[in-house]
Amino acid sequence: MNSSLLLHYLNDPRGPEEVLRTLPAEELAKLLDALFQNLDTPEPEFGAQAWYEMAVEESSRRTNPTSAAHGVA
Repeated sequence: MNSSLLLHYLNDPRGPEEVLRTLPAEELAKLLDALFQNLDTPEPEFGAQAWYEMAVEESSRRTNPTSAAHGVA
């Protein structure tokens, strides 16, 4: 994922809660990778940390939906 596409996600007015829910699994994985790489730079994009944390939660929810439904981390 290139940096302009990453910025497209980070600047989406719908916010991570709505956007992440709608992404196909492959796109979510690509976004997680891009966010991780961005956070590993000297100057990560504003908001990347929050997006990354929420994307990890979404990925975990998809991996184990019964735990997420019951509030188990």
